[in-house]
Amino acid sequence: MAFQIRIGETREYQSPNDPDPANPTVWTLGALDLRSRTFIQDETTAFEVSSSQKPTDRASVKLRLSERNVLLARFGLKGWRNLKDAQGQEIPFEQDVLPIDGKSYSIAAKRLIEQLPYELIEELAAEILSLNALTEHDRKNSGSR
Repeated sequence: MAFQIRIGETREYQSPNDPDPANPTVWTLGALDLRSRTFIQDETTAFEVSSSQKPTDRASVKLRLSERNVLLARFGLKGWRNLKDAQGQEIPFEQDVLPIDGKSYSIAAKRLIEQLPYELIEELAAEILSLNALTEHDRKNSGSR
């Protein structure tokens, strides 16, 4: 059996840390395609080797993990239900358009994502990444033939 491609599929997620478990926010999450995943990785990772002008400079690695989580949430979040502002009004889901290598991506609006608590961003990013992971079923069926 071949790997199952789940790009374009979505699933609903409710945080176990929702402050109102009786009336939780429902997040709609989607898997990332290769182009968006590599864009996020490239935007948040930098490797610098010593320069030819100063060979004594140390090599360095920069991992912008917080920004990575924000981008994962922006790309993987496809919508929500029951997200309310301080006055109890529903906050509508809005998107920005981001072109990457000739393809336009509709991603969660930056101004809305910036209002979410960082702990929630981390949680949503982990859930989004889990959608791109091989399932146990995939692993068992992908062995050498």
